[in-house]
Amino acid sequence: MIDPKKVDFNQLPKKFCDGALGAFGKDEVMFAITSGSNLDPYATTPRMAKHIAIFFNQQIEKYEKQFGVIDMSPPLIPSPIQATDLGNSDENNK
Repeated sequence: MIDPKKVDFNQLPKKFCDGALGAFGKDEVMFAITSGSNLDPYATTPRMAKHIAIFFNQQIEKYEKQFGVIDMSPPLIPSPIQATDLGNSDENNK
């Protein structure tokens, strides 16, 4: 088993996580972490899944104490199609 006190996160290779998805059954929790078009799936017990959730919640609490509350509002992304791109619909229908 890895000794967590000896892990140097600065030396570990990393993937940038840009999404997650998951499912569960009575005896397992399954989730996948996405990085671009790569998907890394995992399965674990409900007990370990709860332990992971507690760990992440504690990390987020520490982060927000140091850097402020994380803004979870949806990003303002403009639509790739604007009404001005459509022109006059009457002229387009002729």
